[in-house]
Amino acid sequence: IDKQTEKAPLGYYSVRLTDTDILLEASATTRASIQRYTFPTDRAGRVMIDLHVEAEYDYQLKDVEVIQVGTNRIEGRSHQLTPRVWSDDAHQDYTLCFVMEFSAPILRTGYWKNDSIFEGTSLRGSDLTDAGMYVEFDTRQHPVVTLRTGISFVSIQNAALNLQTEISQPFGWSLEAVVEHQREVWNDILSRVEITTPDTKEKVRFYTNLYRSMCRNCFNDVNGEWMAPDETIHRLSNPSDDYALGCDAFWNTFWNLNQVWNLITPEWSSRWVRSQLSLYDACGWLAKGPAGMEYIPVMVAEHEIPQMVSAWQMGIRDFNPHHALEAMVHQQTTPATHIAGGFAGNRDLIPYLRYHYVPSDIGRFSNSLEYSFDDWAVAQMARSIGNDSIYRIFSERGEWWTNAINPDNGYAHMRDSQGNFVEPFDPITTGANHHYVEGNAWQLSYFAPQDPRRLIALQGREAFVRRLDKGFRQSEPLRYNAPNDYYWNYPVCHGNQQSMHFAFLFNWAGESALTQRWTRSIIDRYYGYGQANAYLGDEDQGQMSAWFVMAAMGLFQTDGGCNATPVYELTTPLYERIVIHLDGRYGRGKTFTINAPGASKNRYIRSATLNGKPLNDFYFPASELLRGGT
Repeated sequence: IDKQTEKAPLGYYSVRLTDTDILLEASATTRASIQRYTFPTDRAGRVMIDLHVEAEYDYQLKDVEVIQVGTNRIEGRSHQLTPRVWSDDAHQDYTLCFVMEFSAPILRTGYWKNDSIFEGTSLRGSDLTDAGMYVEFDTRQHPVVTLRTGISFVSIQNAALNLQTEISQPFGWSLEAVVEHQREVWNDILSRVEITTPDTKEKVRFYTNLYRSMCRNCFNDVNGEWMAPDETIHRLSNPSDDYALGCDAFWNTFWNLNQVWNLITPEWSSRWVRSQLSLYDACGWLAKGPAGMEYIPVMVAEHEIPQMVSAWQMGIRDFNPHHALEAMVHQQTTPATHIAGGFAGNRDLIPYLRYHYVPSDIGRFSNSLEYSFDDWAVAQMARSIGNDSIYRIFSERGEWWTNAINPDNGYAHMRDSQGNFVEPFDPITTGANHHYVEGNAWQLSYFAPQDPRRLIALQGREAFVRRLDKGFRQSEPLRYNAPNDYYWNYPVCHGNQQSMHFAFLFNWAGESALTQRWTRSIIDRYYGYGQANAYLGDEDQGQMSAWFVMAAMGLFQTDGGCNATPVYELTTPLYERIVIHLDGRYGRGKTFTINAPGASKNRYIRSATLNGKPLNDFYFPASELLRGGT
């Protein structure tokens, strides 16, 4: 492709293919896509239907079938197996079904299997390394050919239904109509937050980050059917609003994605909870990373739990809380297991329950902290719905993180099954990226989202502030990103999850000016504007973008909003006026307006009021925002 010809405005993509001189244009809906090819008229136009494309984890073609069923229609399925995803004990096994319709009659059809090429209209094969079909058109008669495709993980019939429902019936062959539909759908979401700034670049930066925070993967069909990890078909009870949603992993999304969804698109928070409960009902487990609707053990802990809890605490209550609590307790009390070709649960749960931390000679030590936070979140859910017995049990477990802190040095210091803190010990290098998952002891020493005040007391306030401030000073010249993605070689690495709450911890230590200083520094240094410097590190499904959205509005929740009485913490907004359109969703008010004169040039808050009354602390009840105000 010629990168200089690439265009990618909202809902549209186009590029010129240099070797064939074809202009490609494309757009999509949730389960269908539309492409348009403008061919040179001096040669045949060809479209390749490739069943084996490059992917992060390579896959095998176990069984494929692609057939031309009419003058302009292709139907097919590809049973694909990824033998190991993230670990040696889990795989992805799914069948992608599709229907393709071309606006012009197909002139010639052929296919390939591994290294052999054949003519014909029917491709079938098993255990292949590579396979696909090609179709050709008479470009003299049809120099422009449009393709529309529907996909399904359930059946070819559902793929056809998805295509008919989302593109064929409402938009016909009009690429422009699909693009306009995308713009309308996205405008509904993006316009829920209005920022006032004279800088066009700032508008591009904010709304691009908000856009990336919302890009999700949907695996159910328009009729509500979806394929569970055990390859059984299920149907959602409310296909118009329920979704089977997949993602990489809910790892530390309480510091970014959860907050954005709960505030700006609460209906999507609800859909995530209901999707997880559908998975639990189908196979008996929630999923930390429902990638492809499979149980993939990517990352650690069960941080889908804070997502579910925070939704309830933020007033998103259109799901059964007792059913949700049952599922959460199951995750936190049942030993991990292989299921449906995948792996579900907490790998180190048994030693965690025995020792009240994860000994470094038995499991991954930093899980001590992550499991305890999920336990605390369960307790908060139980508290909110009046289950006192569960609340007492998990409140105690929510304090086990303290067993990982060495009182002599204040670090999350590796500890063995005999109770000894392992020596020698260096907070940057000891156990980095193994016992401290994608981090080091310096970073994980700040992981106590449920009780930052107690963490500060354990480390000593002055030592806490001095050490954390020094880490920011060391990392600022690196733009808070570790070279080559070695997130554990430096103190503050905003390009990965373990550091994303650091700047807001100064608030809890009585140093709000440092929160304001360092959040603005991260915004200025880490988040660029152009193609060359827009993102550093691991964007992870919009997590870095979602952090920017919250910080740019001057709002944050260190505990992800999981507390039974959630609050919003403050930092300096990036814009002089921000209007959050609550629009009455889930019983909320109409708008919440943030006026911050001079904020774009000043990183410090001189004073604050909430609905006209002085605000003398760095936080205020989330309920005040949700009911609307200024």
